Amino acid sequence: MKRILVIEDDVSLREFMIKYFLEKEGYYVITAENGEIGLEKAKQEIPDLIICDIMMPKMNGYEVIQALHAYAPTARIPFIFLTAMSDRANIRDGMNLGADDFLTKPFVSQELITAVKKRLEKKAIDDDKAKAGIKDLQKKITSVLPHEFRTPLSTILSASNILIDESDTIDKGELREMLGYINTSAKRLNRLIENYLLYISLENTTLGEDMLNETILCTAEHIRECAENQMKKNNREQNLVWQASIPSGGVRAAMSESHLNKIIEEITDNCCKFSKADTPITIAMSLQNNNLVIEFTDQGIGMTKEEISQIGAFMQFNRPELEQQGGGFGLTLAKRIMELYRSTLDIESVVGTKTTVRFSIPLAT
Repeated sequence: MKRILVIEDDVSLREFMIKYFLEKEGYYVITAENGEIGLEKAKQEIPDLIICDIMMPKMNGYEVIQALHAYAPTARIPFIFLTAMSDRANIRDGMNLGADDFLTKPFVSQELITAVKKRLEKKAIDDDKAKAGIKDLQKKITSVLPHEFRTPLSTILSASNILIDESDTIDKGELREMLGYINTSAKRLNRLIENYLLYISLENTTLGEDMLNETILCTAEHIRECAENQMKKNNREQNLVWQASIPSGGVRAAMSESHLNKIIEEITDNCCKFSKADTPITIAMSLQNNNLVIEFTDQGIGMTKEEISQIGAFMQFNRPELEQQGGGFGLTLAKRIMELYRSTLDIESVVGTKTTVRFSIPLAT
């Protein structure tokens, strides 16, 4: 039985119309006579849907929905506003706050029932998608992470055991080689852990004023150095084709330095991993429509449109054939960071030929 909370200060409308018709349809109805009581009951009962009047004493409907969205257990509950106002501005304000639907008083019983059924059906679909997404993520984690953790750990354990067992006889050349294996594997493991923790952090982050106020003086030298450092790690620095048409003193962009560096690092790393050695990797910077545009092009394996649409954490396409290192975080992290700044990461690709990844950052005012 679906549970519906009705918050309405008009007792006749609340008890003798809305509650009556909903119970007649088989719903369990909880009622509250004002916003303060409604908010408490929502937190206690966690209903499947909330119907709420806008103009109420003590706490209006706008304040109720804002408080509910700030509380994780109630943040995703479908919300229908009741209003006697026909002013479009009030409706728009409610939708901007996250309302799912509106009922304008007076309304007939069928309008009420239809709105409720529609929102509950949509919630059921969203819940099914969320469950499917969780199962898919669990499957990816179990197939990717064990391998990515065990491979560098095996190298570290094997090399360190040799050093322990043969410490008295091993020569300096072999010692340096073993230490190199350990160091490389430790760095690989460290990056995997850092990217995993960043992914979790970004998934639980929303855009705030502190992020909106972040800026960086972005110069061609800064971007090039960041990209070259990543290419050196892949032994590809000689493949860089650099193009920059921005002022020599740089431009101030609306993004934090750490986030910008991470985007450059991950996209450059992807270009190196998924293109053949000695093929060019072109990085271009330009100013377009008051935005700093940075574009990466590699002559690599490319992706289909379907693969581009499926980009996500722990997703590495053609993994058995390519066997590339990493948890599939690269483009996912870059894409998520851009979303937090209300921007996009555009990908154009021709399978077997090339891939271009492009993103733009608004210039700071």
